Amino acid sequence: MQVLEKNPAVETRAGHCRITVRGSDGSETSFEVKKNDMLLKAAIDQGVDYPHNCRVGVCGTCKTRLVDGRVSPMVDLALSPLSNEQIKAGFVLACQAKVRTDLVLDVKLGHGAQLPVRTVSALVTRWQRLPGDVIDLRLKLDDAVAFNAGQYCTIAESGSFTRRSYSYYDVPAADGSPAGEVGFLVKRLPGGRFSEWLFAEDRSGIKFWVEGPFGVMGVDDLDRDGLCVAGGTGLAPILSIVGDRLQRSKTARFTIVFGVRSEKDLFADTHLAELQAKAGDRLRVIPILSHEPEGSAWTGLRGLVTAALTPALGIDFRDTAAFICGNLGMVEAVERCLIELGVQADRIHADKFVPSGTP
Repeated sequence: MQVLEKNPAVETRAGHCRITVRGSDGSETSFEVKKNDMLLKAAIDQGVDYPHNCRVGVCGTCKTRLVDGRVSPMVDLALSPLSNEQIKAGFVLACQAKVRTDLVLDVKLGHGAQLPVRTVSALVTRWQRLPGDVIDLRLKLDDAVAFNAGQYCTIAESGSFTRRSYSYYDVPAADGSPAGEVGFLVKRLPGGRFSEWLFAEDRSGIKFWVEGPFGVMGVDDLDRDGLCVAGGTGLAPILSIVGDRLQRSKTARFTIVFGVRSEKDLFADTHLAELQAKAGDRLRVIPILSHEPEGSAWTGLRGLVTAALTPALGIDFRDTAAFICGNLGMVEAVERCLIELGVQADRIHADKFVPSGTP
């Protein structure tokens, strides 16, 4: 890790720019990047624990206030997840910011060690159809890889150029040891090249390549209670985060609001039952169905996931960490709802799924 403490006597190398990050406590940390490099990638490559998730300008996790200096945005900020107020205040997306000069930044760096990104071969050991057009896919890794709760990786069939990103649903080992096997929940997308191929037949025994881990999702105070909102297979990182928190904290309690279209789409009963058995009364799961036929035997909640987010949940929104995973529109709607309910913006952690299309 090449992060350096601020030192005016240190000269920046030719062709490089010095990045200085000012903490809220008055501390300063600095590092160098090559001029014209992308800010986020350059920071991560040096082991800087920079907040990020999607790395393609969609999720907004890497938003950074530019105090001094100049960058070139690689996307139209008006089309980014940044609000007009944030843009006027000087915020940029680090993943889409090409460094032009020395910079002074206001961003909250993490305090955990960055795990190295690795590419390893793997073999499909489980290909199981679940309700709702979902596959439970498990891969045995030829070399064990460490990951943090809520992270994701890219996977591809050996010999294929079609790569897709999925979140691990596994809980990292309590002692931090690497995992020899990992699992994913893959939703079938009509016309999607990868998911249609995966669903066509049992892929057990097929060789895959796995690259990761990526993203920062599960970061917040360890013992803080959590509200998790998942749409469809957005449940995968939630299973990882909640399971990890439950084993590392003796007091944190969690509520999971899990939204699918209808009762026949409730694909995660086994995974949720296993988590509930470990958590006891520290976990409450609330399924909600958006398109359940009227007159069915379903007696639970109906509507979009935001319909479940009311004071009736009986939680202290002002002192809750929120974790949201699902499609872009759903996540943004939940973020707005939670802020109105009093959840602090910096305690909302979001993973916004963006369809990859058919290529």
